Amino acid sequence: MSDEKKLNILSEDKIERILKRMSIQIFENNLGVSKIVLVGINGQGYQMAIRLQKIFESLDDMSLTCDLAELIINKKNPTEGEISLSIDLNQLNDQTVVLIDDVMNTGRTQAYGIKFLLRAAIKKLETAILVDRRHKMFPVS
Repeated sequence: MSDEKKLNILSEDKIERILKRMSIQIFENNLGVSKIVLVGINGQGYQMAIRLQKIFESLDDMSLTCDLAELIINKKNPTEGEISLSIDLNQLNDQTVVLIDDVMNTGRTQAYGIKFLLRAAIKKLETAILVDRRHKMFPVS
């Protein structure tokens, strides 16, 4: 076992501040919308979506409700296996959807996730990512 010290890129406090700012930005990007669907990519992306939903619920003057869904995808190789959603894909029809993940490395998982979600007649699609490692094999901005 190694004595290497783990390096934390973001502290828990900093993550919470970023998520609060992110929730306000999502709200401002969707003024006039009464509901959005937060779609978290399985693993930490889904955990982040849960945290964002809780932040939305805690803000008194936010007139925005958030539904939650998990996108199940093989992150190491998105072309292997089925991509699925924890809710019926048709529930995204005519909805504002935010695809959420914790870290973007190449953008590949995001690209395949977006492709899957666009099988529904989504009104608007945004992405929210905690850390962008800036490796732009599949650029998503």
